[in-house]
Amino acid sequence: MTERPAYIYTSGSPVQHTPMHLNASDMYGFFIKGDLKKLQATVDGTLNRVAAGRMTFQVLSPYIMLTFTRVEHAQSGFPADENKGWGKETDIITWISVGQIEEKDGATKLQRVFLYPAYTWVDVPMAISIGREVFGYPKSLCQFSMPEPGGDPREFKFSSEGWQPYSPQTQLGMHPLIEVTAIDTQNAHRPLLGFIDVIREGLDILRSEKDLFALDEAGIEDLATLFLRTRVDQLFLKQFPDANGLKAVYQAIVVAPATVDKVHSARLLGYTYACTLHKFDTFRLDETLGLQLGEQPVLLPFHINMDFTISAGEELLQTAEASSQKIAVLGGGPGAMAAAFYLTEQPGWQDRYDITVYQMGWRLGGKCASGRNAELGQRIEEHGLHMWFGFYDNGFTVMQKVYDALNRPATAPLAKWEDAFKPQNYIVLTEYIDQSYKFWPIEIPIKPGVPGAHNEEITFSAILETVTAWIGQWLDDLGHHLLHAARESGGVIEEAEAILASVIGFVKRLPEVFHFREKQHHQFVLTELQTVQASLPQYVSHHLGIDDKVRHLFISIDLAVTSLIGMHADGVLHHGFDVLNNIEFRDWLRKHGANEAYTIDSAPVRGLYDLVFAFMDGDTARPNIEAGTMLRGILRLAIGYHGGFIWKMQAGMGDTVFTPLYQVLKQRGVSFQFFHNVDELIPDADGVGEIVMTQQVALAEGVTEYNPLVDIADLECWPSCPNYEQIDPAQARTLQAKDVDLESHWSDWAQIYSAEFGKPLPVKRLKRGVDFDKIVYGLSIGSLPHVCPKLLEKSVPLKAASDNVKTVATQAYQIWLSKSIRDLGWNVFGSNGEEPELSAFSKPFNTTTPMNQLLAREVWPTGHVPQSVSYFCSPLPTPDSPPRTDANYASRCTEEVKLSALGQLQHEVFNLWPAVASPGLFDWRILIDPTNGSGLARFDAQYWRANVNPSDRYVLSTVGSTQYRITSDASGFSNLYLAGDWLKTGINAGCVEGAIMGGMQASRAISGYPPIIKGESDH
Repeated sequence: MTERPAYIYTSGSPVQHTPMHLNASDMYGFFIKGDLKKLQATVDGTLNRVAAGRMTFQVLSPYIMLTFTRVEHAQSGFPADENKGWGKETDIITWISVGQIEEKDGATKLQRVFLYPAYTWVDVPMAISIGREVFGYPKSLCQFSMPEPGGDPREFKFSSEGWQPYSPQTQLGMHPLIEVTAIDTQNAHRPLLGFIDVIREGLDILRSEKDLFALDEAGIEDLATLFLRTRVDQLFLKQFPDANGLKAVYQAIVVAPATVDKVHSARLLGYTYACTLHKFDTFRLDETLGLQLGEQPVLLPFHINMDFTISAGEELLQTAEASSQKIAVLGGGPGAMAAAFYLTEQPGWQDRYDITVYQMGWRLGGKCASGRNAELGQRIEEHGLHMWFGFYDNGFTVMQKVYDALNRPATAPLAKWEDAFKPQNYIVLTEYIDQSYKFWPIEIPIKPGVPGAHNEEITFSAILETVTAWIGQWLDDLGHHLLHAARESGGVIEEAEAILASVIGFVKRLPEVFHFREKQHHQFVLTELQTVQASLPQYVSHHLGIDDKVRHLFISIDLAVTSLIGMHADGVLHHGFDVLNNIEFRDWLRKHGANEAYTIDSAPVRGLYDLVFAFMDGDTARPNIEAGTMLRGILRLAIGYHGGFIWKMQAGMGDTVFTPLYQVLKQRGVSFQFFHNVDELIPDADGVGEIVMTQQVALAEGVTEYNPLVDIADLECWPSCPNYEQIDPAQARTLQAKDVDLESHWSDWAQIYSAEFGKPLPVKRLKRGVDFDKIVYGLSIGSLPHVCPKLLEKSVPLKAASDNVKTVATQAYQIWLSKSIRDLGWNVFGSNGEEPELSAFSKPFNTTTPMNQLLAREVWPTGHVPQSVSYFCSPLPTPDSPPRTDANYASRCTEEVKLSALGQLQHEVFNLWPAVASPGLFDWRILIDPTNGSGLARFDAQYWRANVNPSDRYVLSTVGSTQYRITSDASGFSNLYLAGDWLKTGINAGCVEGAIMGGMQASRAISGYPPIIKGESDH
């Protein structure tokens, strides 16, 4: 794309940069019925005229939303403008609900929903300049009357500047246009909790209007889903005329998001209102909007006081379309690939974007990359154990779309996404009691549906209802179990019956928790929960050490009750989970009375910490995760899943996830440049002006484009090393002879290359406006100090994120075995024979699972076919990383992992596999080794790794760190968009779902799509 010249801000210019923060905004809104045909004609004559068939916009409802908003504090968030000061303004806007419609396979699909400000009136001239020139608000000057803050909302009216009537003799002047007046004030106003509740209440009321939406029922459901979020996409026709006023020197459809930052108060107004429209030739709202001249009824009056931000706008398209923008996607992990996928999801994206992915080494995936080892049975070698949980709605939506787009033959391996992922609902936790391990098997119910393909929300009401139901069920199970145990053992039945009676009383009163959000019930509910918490130990204390079921039920009840108590006491229901992020999760449990002896360090708690590697510097003696992020994650795990609790991939993650992504993006026209290591980003005046990268290898003569995949049993896969035959032969020989790891941060390939070939590796310097216009930064946060030091000097938010969002190294090993897991001595299976996901095990590897489903995708030689394969992983203790010149650091860490794995097999794994191990001994013969090694040497044919590279490290959520996370578009650089799980995504924790959400944010910040990212906010 031809780089536009910088906008010249002259002295005294009223124009300011985005974002615009509009705080203490007092908004009154009214819905007034217009005429659908007239509204569509207005949209056709503006938006659709500019779109010219490339996009189609349809009016979704004949109801116009008229808002009066007094903004008490309007200020740019751009540093140079922020330092100038702030102002006040009042905006009066007529909003039309508009949808972007796509016709596909004979059906009409609602892609996005916008609010289109057909008219805007303001009382401050500077607001006219900023709104019109920056965003495209069609602003006019007005005089208004509306209630003062805290006043009685009886009357709203305004006059605007114009001509009435049109006549050569008419002088410009102020004329009345609209009045909204209360005609019945008997009913009281009804408080609401926030912006989402305003929308939800509005949708419930407006649904009763039979002609509200010009959509079928499916379209209305889509509309409701798109509206239920704290971000509203505003749509503008932005244009400037030439000197004759005949042609447009600039004409575009622009979308700018308005995001609600905080709601101070919200209510539905009880008054009945009427709206009066005056005839005014300058503003013929009767013709353009279809409003009636004179008096007409008003629907759904509301009032909300809030802080909100209008972020930078994005051009959907221009009339005189410029050449496409060049987007450089740096990295190939889930965030980067999700960004590229959604940027290419919209029709006509090729006219807008030219996308190139730059990837270090030979494969995509980042810390999720996997490879196939051709020398050892084409076995799958992973970075670690990857699990997709059933609440990963955004991740599964991507996979569903990708597999649909790929459209593999029905007989092909992994033809559909359902073939690539299978549900897993059985987990096992370990408890160390009386110097030995006990197993806590948990079979999790299968829930209807599949992740991603639903419109359910995890609301606070749903959380309260579900957790309360669990507590009731567990209490009932506990009471009946104690009674049954007393009868079986000849114990005191009367005591057990008394306990059961008390428990039944608790269970009957628990439904009162459904009133949790009503203030008059708060103390009652809190007292009831605290009674359960305090009374339960006295009933079961002498059972906890000897009866596993009692202990498990007690821990489960104590965790659930403590969570409800803490959520109530700390204001989570009103302020969201982040209000808890100033305290460590275990300390939060203690604060609210969780049992110290059994609950605080229980198997479920340890398993959750193990799941997210929540240990500072990998030291398991230093657990650290902020309470709000952990609690949100627990509840989404437990309540938000669909189908399976876990979905296991049926091949390596590279084969299952990144092969389809790569193939679809290639088909769409995205370019991939492998073997490009990003060295540094160089800033310019307002963005990134240069990308410096090293070309790691040259391709062989005649190879114009590197093909990264290999065919293994009819499935395209990623190899564990480069396809050397496609690389310059001399370089390929050197790489293999020196065993060079092109993915290592500490690689000495540059020195080897220089010594071997007498010249340095080629360096590319990509220039803004020539080689790229915008950047999707898909490298993990650990790369920032190395790749972006100059950017960190200029951006306070980016530097704060880099300093405060911590990461941890991880370690993993995989072993292929000649015996099945049952023959190893494991005997704790699910009811249908399901093998476990096991966590909370001993150091140094606390999590393990059989991955036998993968063996069908591997190709082992006869006589060496494994009967099972198990993966182990955990955090890796690593203090500060050494400088890049320490070329042996990675290999030293890898050797440490090997020694730890050998130690676990010799001294700990007998607790899991007693048939092949005992204390101090392990039967090495069961390890598959095609080289027929003996004894301990057979482990050398297994796979292990240390994930210490900056982009391989796992992103933590340490206490207080979420406040430093930023969104994709908040880097401080105008053309830099971030992607990854280290962003503020709504999950705010390391996982593939968070990474994909970060990539979706990047796409949305650039293109406005996708409009909905599930799970971005707490409801």
